[in-house]
Amino acid sequence: MTETFDFTPKLKKTLFYMMGLGVVGILYVLLGDFITHAHNHHARLWANILANTYYFTGIGLFGLFVVAAGQVAYGHWQTMEKRIFLSLSAFTRIGGFMLVAILILGMLHVHTLYDSAISISHLKVVPEKYTTKVIYFGTAFWVGRVLLYATVWFLFSRAMNTFFARTDQTDPKVYKRSKILCAAFIVAFAVSESAISWDMIMSLDTGWYSTMFGWYNFASYGCAAWAMTILLVIFLKSRGYIKAINENHVHDLGKFLFGFSVLWTYMWFDQFMLQWFANVPEETHFWIKRFDVTYFKVTIFLTLIVNFGFPLLFLIKRGAKRNFKMIGFGSVLLIMGHYVDFFNYTFVEANWNKEAKAETKEESLKNSDKVVLYAKADEKKTATSDVTTTKENTAVVATEMKKTEEGGKGEEAEKPEVNFAGIGIGEILIFIGYLGAFLYLFFRNLAKRPIIPENDPYLKENEQLVVTYA
Repeated sequence: MTETFDFTPKLKKTLFYMMGLGVVGILYVLLGDFITHAHNHHARLWANILANTYYFTGIGLFGLFVVAAGQVAYGHWQTMEKRIFLSLSAFTRIGGFMLVAILILGMLHVHTLYDSAISISHLKVVPEKYTTKVIYFGTAFWVGRVLLYATVWFLFSRAMNTFFARTDQTDPKVYKRSKILCAAFIVAFAVSESAISWDMIMSLDTGWYSTMFGWYNFASYGCAAWAMTILLVIFLKSRGYIKAINENHVHDLGKFLFGFSVLWTYMWFDQFMLQWFANVPEETHFWIKRFDVTYFKVTIFLTLIVNFGFPLLFLIKRGAKRNFKMIGFGSVLLIMGHYVDFFNYTFVEANWNKEAKAETKEESLKNSDKVVLYAKADEKKTATSDVTTTKENTAVVATEMKKTEEGGKGEEAEKPEVNFAGIGIGEILIFIGYLGAFLYLFFRNLAKRPIIPENDPYLKENEQLVVTYA
């Protein structure tokens, strides 16, 4: 029996309310920036927009990857959830272009998130270590490649949703041709998924780099996408849809969720351990400046406990993966855990790269005792000639000294950069707003065609799925 999702006015109203809360969150953060952080060029607002856009775009992108990988591998396990995975990509069609807009607005100095990279691209005298970065962060090349990724994602999302509607036909040639489309997407995904993590997140701090960052993002996208799919399957079943999907199918999704949680943990540990052990200043300063702030010091390890500890202790059990309440709770927890993880990478200190000179920034890396960044401003202090060595090696104090030497106003010279740290009411509301937009686009796409691909050649095999092992 063909079943098509009915996107009811009541559900639409609920999602519009969620998007309305997001708008309230944006206004709340914007007002807070005006009152307490005006000099930061609304960095808190734009960091929120970047974190949420990047996160939900990645979830949608991974949905396409699941379909493509299963199709190329002649898999049947994802057949009944195929339309759900495809509909996850609806947000990706606009999310990619939103990332392009965020980047362009940074280059127009509407916000300061990418000032570090932009300043490198405009250097007249290029140090040897920045030779390739000047080319990489060139305006046309940078915007052009992000625009290319967004366009490719848009075209593949439209093409795969349209093409897999045709696989309901009984002609086997149509199904075989889908493998060519999926293989092409996997190649495009492998390149663009890693590159977008460098262009939009790692470029926030041009001094820091990680050769594992693309894989790290892939694992995090995967955890969030599997968790989102599990919640959507449970929701659709609660509304009377997809009755053919049972605890065996949810158990199968739970195994992937557990597996990707372990993969993410492996990437987290390898990245952190190798950078800690090597003790290279360009790598360690990323962690030093965060560990100086209690919020980040706690949440960096808290996300490890949530994103690995919970799956290890609970989802490893067979019964937990077959219990809708237990795996539903775990999915919510992991979606939030991976969002906080992305949040910690995205919220780079505002104006620090803009205000600090390159040589001061480089010198500050040599001292790991204390880096005063991302924290509330200290009480006003009078700049004196006997400033301690530790203070001299922080970008904040270097900025104060620079202002004093140039004859800046005394009040301004005495006051370090004011910034913010942590997830507050504004961050929560903006996340809810983005979630509402993501789900609205998902359900609108899902309602366009039957949820179950009735004539898929692997449908009968998938209906008989029995998960024997844990």
